[in-house]
Amino acid sequence: MAVLGVGWSFLTADGLAHLILPAANLALFKLALILRLTRAGVREVVHLDYVRFARARGLAPSRVVGVHILRTILIPIVTVIGLEFCSTVAFSMVTESIFAWPGMGRLMVESIHVLDRPVIVAYLVAVVLLFVAVNLLADILYRLLDPRVGTAGAGSGA
Repeated sequence: MAVLGVGWSFLTADGLAHLILPAANLALFKLALILRLTRAGVREVVHLDYVRFARARGLAPSRVVGVHILRTILIPIVTVIGLEFCSTVAFSMVTESIFAWPGMGRLMVESIHVLDRPVIVAYLVAVVLLFVAVNLLADILYRLLDPRVGTAGAGSGA
């Protein structure tokens, strides 16, 4: 299938079928990590007083979980999601090599084999810029999730 004159093989049924295993390989470990972190955070927060009071007020369970529990534990989860996304992109070269997918990782491996230093440096610069951009986005999300994050110590004179 062609979009804007460029052929995209993964937009077909066969392409999607060939995308399942590489995507699962990249996502399952990261998903398990995020789920374990979320579970640990929920187990830590669910017995606190403000959650019990929210339930006692008769709020719907979905509102208690969505507003009172998840909002509290989202900052570490956002941090881990950002870092794991970057590491998935940066270290996808193994998956690309195993499944014979042409991509940045495969280009990096081939460049290392032939000592193509400009390509190696460009790849590393791109990965570093990705890490910086995702960390900036995570910091912006911290401020949206918890307005107190940016004001800690602002009036203390420290």
